[in-house]
Amino acid sequence: MIEMSAQASSDSLHFSTPNIHAPVDHIAEWDDRVEGRRIDGDPSLLDASYRLRYQVYCLERSFLNGADYPSQMEQDEFDRHSIHIGVVNHDGELLATARLVQPSMVGLPMFRHCQIFPQETELFCETNRTVEISRLCISRNLKRRGRSAVIVAMYRALYQASKRNGWSHWVVATEPSLQRLVAMFAAPFRAIGPLIDYYGPVAPYLVDLHAWDDVILSGTRPVLHTFLDGLEPKFRPMPSEAFAFA
Repeated sequence: MIEMSAQASSDSLHFSTPNIHAPVDHIAEWDDRVEGRRIDGDPSLLDASYRLRYQVYCLERSFLNGADYPSQMEQDEFDRHSIHIGVVNHDGELLATARLVQPSMVGLPMFRHCQIFPQETELFCETNRTVEISRLCISRNLKRRGRSAVIVAMYRALYQASKRNGWSHWVVATEPSLQRLVAMFAAPFRAIGPLIDYYGPVAPYLVDLHAWDDVILSGTRPVLHTFLDGLEPKFRPMPSEAFAFA
């Protein structure tokens, strides 16, 4: 069950997504050079993710006051309730980071600033297990040619972490430009609230991962062909009845 708060937060997804329509073979060229994975068990990578967040949210975008983070590592109360994901290269350098925030007594970041349409029901279904994607950012040091592959690796890692933990839905607050990225993945992002002016226009979205499973299993989106690689059989999705008999 999701609970909402009316306070303000700075956790919407803002980042540039250059060349997100790159050909799949171009993405595959970089695919074996980067790896997306959970980084909670690696203190050095976790610290690197906090430093990258500081770089993006405090210095580059000025969403947060850098003076509030003398360690130059941006952290908040949601981190202890999160699974942290990183994309690293062969040298172990962190290229991108994000987190999956689990519901807890402190709530979810998105609901501290976004409104939800009054007719929305799926979000509040008690059988759903919902987490929030937040603090997704990419290093500016990454060369432009590799960014599409890093984005794919990130979403693959977020998807697999969600499957391993039994989560059924994502919520995320994004700026409109990120919907181009959604189109590449054919992920069923659905707006569940209005645009608000929060360091630029953002809106809340809901993703039904079971619906996305059918897209992944269909093979119609080559960019998703590695999303099940390395995922243990017990966590792999099964085709829905509608998909199985289509």
